[in-house]
Amino acid sequence: MSSVESLLREVRSVDGDACARGLRRLSRHCGTDSVTDARPPDWQARRDQVIELAPRLLELATSADVVLRELAADALGSVQPDGALDALLALCGDAEERVRATALGALEGWPDERAARDRLLDAMCAKAWLVRLRAAKALRPFAGDAVDDALLEALTDPDSHVRSLACESLKRRDPGRLRPRLRVLVTTYPAPHLLDAAMDLLGAAGTAEDVAFLKTVGSWLNLSQPGFIRAWARKAARAIRARQAGGLST
Repeated sequence: MSSVESLLREVRSVDGDACARGLRRLSRHCGTDSVTDARPPDWQARRDQVIELAPRLLELATSADVVLRELAADALGSVQPDGALDALLALCGDAEERVRATALGALEGWPDERAARDRLLDAMCAKAWLVRLRAAKALRPFAGDAVDDALLEALTDPDSHVRSLACESLKRRDPGRLRPRLRVLVTTYPAPHLLDAAMDLLGAAGTAEDVAFLKTVGSWLNLSQPGFIRAWARKAARAIRARQAGGLST
């Protein structure tokens, strides 16, 4: 039996453990790389191998088993069969936080769908940090001022993981638009320990003008705040200088 045939058999299994194992394999088979966020170059061929599982995945998305619903959401985002978006939008309102978070993360595959974008923007204000985390990452391929605004606001999220993912998502945006707003954010910070991601992004998007700005802000804040503020400002300035030295300034 081939690997794909084994995967198909497991997903169809009525045994919960076997089905869960098959769903995990399915997501690895068709999903994005955890480092590059890119799909396999032969994604379409892989999808064709498993597309017959579409009805089963939609069925599992309504399972009474929390684990199977969560894994089905991940698999639907990886395979993207017909009906997947509607199923995922429904799962975004699931009673279980982990299912909601996974469904939101899977919406990354529909960057041109307004319904997916709006659901992710709403999730950026959720109480659960895991939900905000998955939304911040899933918004990366989405365009628009509302998306930029939500990610910029998330740079001062109470959770450091959310701040970090928002920063990584914003590094893919237009730095020219981000710089002025980052300066405002850095000088009107809600609390000093929330500036790590904003400083990091300014280092990634800044120009020579921002080096002097960072020096001033770092020294000014450090008059009444812990030394890590100055350290973050210096690190961001070094990143800008290094990029300029390599001829990569923007």
